Amino acid sequence: MKLPPLALVAPSLCPRCDQPAMVVMDHSEESRCGHCGLQLHQCGSCRGIAGPFDRYCGFCGHELVRGLDRPIWWRLWLLAALVPLAAALTGGIWWAATHPIK
Repeated sequence: MKLPPLALVAPSLCPRCDQPAMVVMDHSEESRCGHCGLQLHQCGSCRGIAGPFDRYCGFCGHELVRGLDRPIWWRLWLLAALVPLAAALTGGIWWAATHPIK
């Protein structure tokens, strides 16, 4: 059983085989996992390990393709998605309260 980390540290395990991916990251050549051979990328912000198809670092949100940080407001999409749900729930409760069952 894999236990959660004891502190907020960037992931250093290979996404495929969960083995420690302690490799020297050199951008002049491809970095690969020493156990399974998966091509790995390292986040420029937190130094976490990411897989070959990851666009954003799953730990800090750093964009791996262009190297730019995501804006803080990008996390507000969840709030924007919950607004219609909350409005529908509130409207349903209001309707049920004003129209009692006879």
